[in-house]
Amino acid sequence: MARFAVGDLVRVQLPKGANKRGVVGISVLYTTSPEARFDGATGDVREVNPRGPYGVPLYLVNFRAHDNRVAIPWQSQWFREEWLVPGPRRAEAPPPAQPIATAGELAAPEGQGRTTTGESS
Repeated sequence: MARFAVGDLVRVQLPKGANKRGVVGISVLYTTSPEARFDGATGDVREVNPRGPYGVPLYLVNFRAHDNRVAIPWQSQWFREEWLVPGPRRAEAPPPAQPIATAGELAAPEGQGRTTTGESS
């Protein structure tokens, strides 16, 4: 199992199971728990409680700074470690943009200088 530290990006993933009709979704054991509303949401670990109830470590996940498609009921929630998976990697800064020729400037073949659209040869 993964160990998470403060500042790690995580995604909530509750155990999956089939209901009476055979539709796979959140396990029926967890559908009524408040944590079920966060399934699929991405957030940052803000605090770790290594001695949670019954000795199970808990992680406080903050969802404020993330654009989640899941309609979360509140902004932070404590989760068990087994309900968290490493989140998607953060988008790094794109490489610097290369200069692009302006609309009036054309690249000339080798051996010739640059010409503009308004000049004639």
